Order: sequence, then structure tokens, then C-alpha cells
Amino acid sequence: METLGQYFSYNNDPEVIRDSFISLDNQLKLIHERGYSVEISSSSIVYENGLGFSRFSKGLTEEERKNNIEDLAKLAVGTYFSTPTGSFSDYTHLPNDYIKENFDIMETSILKASRDDNYYRDVLVNGKTEYYNDYLKRISDKKVGRENSNSRVLTYSTPEGRAMSNKEESAFLDLAFYPIIGTLFAIVTYAIYILVK
Repeated sequence: METLGQYFSYNNDPEVIRDSFISLDNQLKLIHERGYSVEISSSSIVYENGLGFSRFSKGLTEEERKNNIEDLAKLAVGTYFSTPTGSFSDYTHLPNDYIKENFDIMETSILKASRDDNYYRDVLVNGKTEYYNDYLKRISDKKVGRENSNSRVLTYSTPEGRAMSNKEESAFLDLAFYPIIGTLFAIVTYAIYILVK
């Protein structure tokens, strides 16, 4: 069994780190739903057939929930910021004010390693209480919504799309006309080939 710091000393690829914190956040949410809080530090998260929390406390208050989410975000920021240098830093002991004041410096490393730096800004600078997976789902839903609206615009931007959206029968005739002509041309070409042969 090894600690989080030991685990990240050789598993320090940005994608591995990101996936690890997605998994830890998912575990944290499930633990909170069962009414427990956890101790979050690099020594209380261990690897044994996967990363997980090792110290739990019964009875979860809203403040403990917020603190757990903040501490996991601090741990992620410290990991992103320190592992490229070949070291590992646990930022859970740092005061929130220090993180807020220095977040812009730390953010450059997060931007290089993770596409989701706004989550850490929301939690650690803006004081938002949100699980990482909930944030990812919300962002994904927004992207899907935008893509769906763009696809409708693209559909309506073609003559056929505009005609179909207006339910004009001529659009169907226009759309059907070209395949019919192509099929007839292929038949005539084949017939000529057979006759000439």
C-alpha cells in the first residue's frame, strides 16, 4: 500500500492525474451521500487496487462537505503544479487566502495539464461548492446543447434544409431528382456497355 504522493511520483502523466481526481471525486460524492466525511491529505489517500480514502468520520455537516471539496481541489492543484518538476506537494494544509492570492501562478500549470481549470478557480477562488464530476457533466451538457443548436443552424443553412424545414414538397422532389437521374444514367451506361460488347 502506498500514499498518494508515492503513487504520483511515478504516475505523473496529466491524463492519469486527471482520471485519478475524477475517480476520487466520484468516491467523495458517494461517501458524502452516505453521511460520512473524509480526511483529505496526501497521506490519507492510499493506493491499494486503486486510489481511495482511508480515514472516514460519521456525521457530515455542510461545512465539512464544503471543506472536503475544497481540500480535494487543493490537492489536485498542488499535484498539477508540482509533479512536472519531479516533486509532489500537498496543498491541503495551505490557507484558502494563500491559494486565492497565488492561484493565477498555479493556473498556468493546470492549463497545461487539464482542460478543466475553471473548476478549480470556481471552488478555490470563487468559493463555489460543487463536485468535479458534476462540473464536468454540466460543461458536457452545455457543449451538447451548443452542438445541437449549431447542427440545426447548419441544417437550415442548406437550400434543402431550408426547404424541408418549411415543409415544401418541392424540396423532396429536388432531393429525389438527383439520385433518380444518377440511377437512370447508370442503367443506360450499363445497357450501352452490354450492347457494344
